[in-house]
Amino acid sequence: MEVQAFSLYSVLMQIKQALLWGHEVLLLSSESARLDAEILLSYIIKKPATFLLAHNEEEVGFLNLWRYKRLIEKRKKGVPVAYLTGHREFYFLDFAVNRHVFIPRPDTEILVDSVISYIKNSIFPPRRAGKIQDLKLLDVGTGSGCIPISVLKNIEGIHAVATDISRHALHVAEKNAGKHRVLNRIHFFHSDLLASVPHSIFKGGDVIVTANLPYIPTDFQIHPETKFEPNISLYGGGDGMDIYKAFMKQIESIRPRAIFLELFEFQIAILEKYLSGYSLKRTENMTGQAKMLMLERENFAE
Repeated sequence: MEVQAFSLYSVLMQIKQALLWGHEVLLLSSESARLDAEILLSYIIKKPATFLLAHNEEEVGFLNLWRYKRLIEKRKKGVPVAYLTGHREFYFLDFAVNRHVFIPRPDTEILVDSVISYIKNSIFPPRRAGKIQDLKLLDVGTGSGCIPISVLKNIEGIHAVATDISRHALHVAEKNAGKHRVLNRIHFFHSDLLASVPHSIFKGGDVIVTANLPYIPTDFQIHPETKFEPNISLYGGGDGMDIYKAFMKQIESIRPRAIFLELFEFQIAILEKYLSGYSLKRTENMTGQAKMLMLERENFAE
């Protein structure tokens, strides 16, 4: 279908016409062309998607059309929608994102679900509810902060420690924690994994660890859009496990009760060499080869 580019500059262009134009421009470059066009136009005119449908004959002003065109052209080049709008929904919460952080994926919501379920059902059943303040959540490589923030929003009374090697990422995570009113419950550390975290803060209670660290092998074929995300949050060396190997060595001094992480299925065998003292309790399927793993310290296993 031929794209009528001239219509873009019409001051009288309607919402439905702008959406059609955006959809047609993105057809060959995006698997979600229509949705992308809707999200970007909603963002530009500061109205929800329902407004676009209910008022599709309303005119879009020239300045907003110009802004919309710029975003559509960037999206056509592969820039993720989340980077264009500066937002991404995750676990029913809105998170600020930018080019310094890995964009939260729906798959990681499986990990959050598992953590929340484990805490509620295995650590603090009703008979121990009074001791929930003894629990600390440690999120290594926090990025946008989506994992610890989502957990804390769903479980009152616990606190978290979150680390990241990128100061820019920590700034985003702190912003999100403030937005969701859990900043006073998370202690952020600029740290290469756990190198700069004082282990004394974990004494006197159970520790649950979450880690969605880089695990993509260097020569692995990834989605073209991923090239816009920070390499430091993606690649983990030849087998993808360099960072996880270092993580497993460092985490031993903390002796967490359980560890939740993401890996490719073929990497589980590599990880097993570092699981002394832990049992692999559960794996959950994610998209493609990805798996969510839960490791539990054996002397805590029920």
